[in-house]
Amino acid sequence: MFKALVVPAPLGLALFFVAPYMREILISPLFAALRANGQPCQIQALSPGETITTDMKLAFVGALTISAPWLLYQLWKFIEPGLYMKERRYVRFLTPLSAVLSVGGVLLFYWILLPFALMFLVGFGTAPARKTDVPPPMTAATDPSAPPPPFVFPVLEEDPVSPQPGQVWVAPKNQVLRIAVPLQKFAPNAIVEFAGDLSNTVSAAASGQTVSTSPQLSILEVPLTVVGGISQVYRLSEYIDFTLLLLASSVLAFQMPALILLLGWIGFVSPSFLRKHRRWAYFILVIIAALVAPPDITSMFLMLAPLLLLYELGIILLIVVPAHKVAEGRVFSVDRQAKKPAQTAQTNRSSDDSDQDDYDDWHTRPNKDDESERGS
Repeated sequence: MFKALVVPAPLGLALFFVAPYMREILISPLFAALRANGQPCQIQALSPGETITTDMKLAFVGALTISAPWLLYQLWKFIEPGLYMKERRYVRFLTPLSAVLSVGGVLLFYWILLPFALMFLVGFGTAPARKTDVPPPMTAATDPSAPPPPFVFPVLEEDPVSPQPGQVWVAPKNQVLRIAVPLQKFAPNAIVEFAGDLSNTVSAAASGQTVSTSPQLSILEVPLTVVGGISQVYRLSEYIDFTLLLLASSVLAFQMPALILLLGWIGFVSPSFLRKHRRWAYFILVIIAALVAPPDITSMFLMLAPLLLLYELGIILLIVVPAHKVAEGRVFSVDRQAKKPAQTAQTNRSSDDSDQDDYDDWHTRPNKDDESERGS
């Protein structure tokens, strides 16, 4: 247990400094969905410690995910002495298979499931634009006595290269109103900024000079929403919890082939049984996809299609990699001479198979009388 904790603990500390980048990676699909539905790309933190607690959570989850092979290896070293050679081969085959399936679940989650789910959920909560009958503005050409038009904010597809203080424009891509105002440059950390200001003040007072501050421009944003619409602004901690729960569900759902293979080795299911009850299995998979995926039909079908393929993959693996083939170490072997008739794992072991098991001196100490009877 102590050896298992050697890797995750320092790795979690190191990942805490990388957690802001991990947070940006998880938030980028949300901003893409908000931008596609004409919503401001913003996310809220409603408490002072919400951001740091979120980064700690991401660092903890990331450390467990990266160090999972090491943790499984330490668990395997703990239970390995109590297993026979045949039983060890089962674990050695299932562990890489589970790792490959987990990577597939992560890729499906980030590139397909999460973007489509957010696109549907954000679009469902966005009200359509209302058409209002607004009369055309009166200009000097149509009505000479009309007053001059009020100031109009320019609509710019790209931000100005060098905006002037007080310049205002509308960014239609992000649905925000941006204002360039002169502000002091803020440090990433308030303590660092305070220490820097204090150091400058003390050094200036010691030299008898005055402290000069050169204001710099800062861009402020005001979110814009459709009249009568719903503002889609989410909380940071709740969104991260949503993504992590969806990620865990996707990874667990992708372990179905390994589970089918394990049940087949034990003797609970067989390829013929799985084919015979395929309709009931598909019905159960539909329920699982509805529970795992977000509450929309698109995400459910995006989750259901891989589950059906994984179910068929489990049947194929159970046919190609039966229990006796794994026990004899012939999974990746091309030698056909040592091939024996197929037999399931649940049958009784014969005396020949038990003699072929590896003799472990630390399990049973040999008797001197037995050795004398065997002869030279």
